Parts: sequence; structure tokens; C-alpha cells
Amino acid sequence: MTINDKIPYLSTPLPEDILRFSRAGYFTKALSLIEGYLAEDIPEALRGRLELEKIRLIHLPADFPYTYPQAMALIHETIPDFTDEEFAALEDAGRIDCIFVEGEKKYFSRFFETLTATHPDIAARSNPSLTLEAARKAQFRRETMKKIMEDGGLQYHIHLRAGLQVKDEFFAPGKEMLVHLPFPKESSPTSHIRILRTSHNPTALAPVDAPSRTIAFRTTLTENAAFWVEYEYDSTIRYQKPDPDGVSPLQPDFDTDEVLPHIRFTPFLRSLAEEITGNETNPLCKAEKIYDYITTHVKYSFMKEYFLLDDIPEYCAINRKGDCGVQALLFITLCRIAGIPARWQSGLSATPESIGPHDWAQFYIAPYGWLHADLSFGGSAFRAGDEERRKFYFCNLDPFRMVANTEFQAPLLPEKKGLRADPYDNQVGECEIEGVGLYTTQFEYFHQMIDIHPVPCDFPEE
Repeated sequence: MTINDKIPYLSTPLPEDILRFSRAGYFTKALSLIEGYLAEDIPEALRGRLELEKIRLIHLPADFPYTYPQAMALIHETIPDFTDEEFAALEDAGRIDCIFVEGEKKYFSRFFETLTATHPDIAARSNPSLTLEAARKAQFRRETMKKIMEDGGLQYHIHLRAGLQVKDEFFAPGKEMLVHLPFPKESSPTSHIRILRTSHNPTALAPVDAPSRTIAFRTTLTENAAFWVEYEYDSTIRYQKPDPDGVSPLQPDFDTDEVLPHIRFTPFLRSLAEEITGNETNPLCKAEKIYDYITTHVKYSFMKEYFLLDDIPEYCAINRKGDCGVQALLFITLCRIAGIPARWQSGLSATPESIGPHDWAQFYIAPYGWLHADLSFGGSAFRAGDEERRKFYFCNLDPFRMVANTEFQAPLLPEKKGLRADPYDNQVGECEIEGVGLYTTQFEYFHQMIDIHPVPCDFPEE
């Protein structure tokens, strides 16, 4: 069993002494206690949990690097008049994340990105161009939405290059490297996929229907070099407006199970699902109620690595904040609790202006089949007061997507021996050297848009 196979053990409770010190931020003491437990004869599930917790506690402080003076200094680089009172108010409102590390309060590495991404007033004070950029992106999405609704759909041909490179200080010349790069799979809206070029000779390409599709390279380098793949594909969106009255009385039960450690039907989430859906019996209307709740109650926030979170959906529901993947996983879990098949989709959001990792969800309603839900894009529209755009992202997407993953926590092919940088998803790639997995801070990823253009396509009315 590899360390990645032990991920479900994260649902095993920690001993109270370890929990006490780790939650208080006394990681040195917690790590010492873990070593003591590992030296004893303990159940396999507890052993796996402690091995994973040891790795988490080693990496957690790196996600919270700033002291309070350093955090304020970072803000003052672009907002010199930002006050201590403003900082305290945002921290009290849960908009600035912090933990204690050996008794000292430390702040999240991306706290300022969250503020400028979700608070227009702070973005304007930091950099007026951020506000203009956000408005331009919102307008572009709205125009795209309108075209999809008017024409019945939209298709784009997309050609890009994606890759990663190990940072020089972590490169090991002469040692075998295994690199996985996300690669498009045949899953709506992605189709007609073609490899054009690669940096090195690939050793494996996962099947077109693999739940987490990658192209893999296994090689030994004497000099550090980037690994990349260049590919093209079509992204096709057909406008969906399913009628609740047309929903079949017989619905499937696939993709409705728990998947430890995160897709768990906890008492709190069961209660929340019941509260949201109430007496509703129509599965399409249930899914919409869940979508409405998340997009109007959960605030967007950049997150620490998912591996460092104990229960992603419950974290999102209780704290009412999360990034695109955290919100999508809450939607998936609540749908499954309500008996609605739901699954993960992720890869890239690739527009003419920008490319970046993104997660969203699918849910299944017979006879309409798989429908899409983009929670973070819907929530962004809600914050902007754009109700039509918020509603659009229930059942629909824009065509600027690359789908590489259709299952949360799916294995990679070939198997990776070292712990994955992200054990749950694969948007930017994975790398290991001589069987030791690299963390996200040890390599850099990149995307380059080479060509993107609309493709004429007839979308007849149904």
C-alpha cells in the first residue's frame, strides 16, 4: 500500500493528546507524540492516519508564513493607509485566515489575494487595474452567456501548452523522475483531443475515459528542464434549460455514495441538506436549492492545500467560505445526501485572456443526463448582483474549459509511489524523484495559450 492509498485513513480520529497540541499549533510536540504512537503496536487505520498527519504538520506552517507585522507590510506595499482596525475587522469577519505556530500567530500566504479578489474596495485601493480587469472578465462571461442562450450553444477550438518544472534547488541530476501532466479527456464539454508536441518522450498516456487523465514522463535528466505537452481540443456547450415537469420519476443511484475522507454524510451535512431542500421531492429542484444556498451563502476564499483540510465539505458549510473546488465538493456531497448523483469535474478555465486551474461539478437528472454546476462562478455573479448570470451556471458552463478529471481522489496512471502534491485532484501536474513526491512549493507550473477561436456549429432547438 502506497502513502496515497492511505488517504481514506484521514477520516480516522486523532488521539486527544496529539489533537490538543496540533490544533494549538505546537507542532514540534505533536510530532514527537506521533513518533511515540508509531513505535507502538497500533491499528493499521490509526497508523495510516498518524503517518499522514505527520506529513501535514510538517507542511502546514509553510502555508502560514506571515507574522502580523509582515502581513501589514505586505498590504502597505500597495495600500499605505490601510489601518490596524481594518485588518482586525477583516480577521474577525473570517476574511483573513491565521493559525498559531509554536505560540505565534501566523497568517495565510494568500490572504491578500483573497481580499483583492473578493473585496472590490480593497482591490481598487491596491491596484485600480484589478477592478477594471474584474469588470472586463465579468462582461466577457456575460456576453458569452448571452450568445449561448441566443444560439443554443457555443463551440471553441483551443490549442495550448501546459507543463511544470522542478525548482533548481530541488532538482536532483542523475535521478529518475516521474512526471504526470493533466491531459484532456473525452467528457463534456471537451472532445476531439489531439497531442501535438511534447518536451520529452512520454512513457504513458492514460485512457481517454480515465477518471484522472494524464500524460506521464519517466526519465533521468542531468540538467534541469521543463516537462510540457502541447495539445488541441474542442470545447462545446449546448444550452440546457431542463423543465422540472419533465423529470423522470425513476432516477439512477450511481455516484450517490460516500467516499472517505471528504465525501462524508456527517450529521451536520445531513441536517443542512434537509434544511435546504425541505419538502421538495423533485431532484432537479432539490439540486437547484442546494446550488442557490451555496452561491448565496458561501464566500469565495483562497484555501490552504486540500491535503491540510480534515473534511472539505463540512469545513465549507460551517465556515461559509471556500474556493471553487471546496464549494463544488460541498455541492456534490449535499446532492448525494439528497439522493442526486453528483461528481467532480476539473482541469482548466482557458479563456482568450487567461488560463488557470478550476473545479466545478456535475449532477445527473433523468432524462436530461449529466448537467453542470459552477458554484464559484455563480457565487461571483451573486456578489456582482447579476442574478441572470448566477442562474446560468446552474445546468450550464461557458465553453472555456479543459476537462482532465471527473472523479475526486482518482488514482494516477502509472501509479505514483510518493505522496502526491494534491492527493485529490490533478490540475497542474505531479512530480516525484526516486519515488519521493514533490510538494507544490518545490515545482512551478505554467500554461500558454497558443490559439483559441470559435468554431461554427449548428445547435438546433430541441
